[in-house]
Amino acid sequence: MIRSAVAAAMLVWAAPYSAPAAADLYRWVDPETGSIKFSNAPPRWYGDPALERGAPKVEVIPERSSAPSSGPRPEIEAKPKPAAQPEPAAVKDKRTNGS
Repeated sequence: MIRSAVAAAMLVWAAPYSAPAAADLYRWVDPETGSIKFSNAPPRWYGDPALERGAPKVEVIPERSSAPSSGPRPEIEAKPKPAAQPEPAAVKDKRTNGS
């Protein structure tokens, strides 16, 4: 009985500290294999000007919110729709002649 009370108290105390961890993501091309690497820790040359000189570029992908957006992305909405192209006369003629 006392153990369950202690366990419950510890759970209540630890709950505020158990928020999801947030970290940036690093992306680069491995110079030895040519494969794309993702990591939550930067490669050894990142941030060292002497080592960065000949090393591949590292892209830092910032943390996103935990809930994905349900709405359409703005860059998709911004694209204009192509205008309808008039049908070529040759296609119209084939349809009307019954060929």
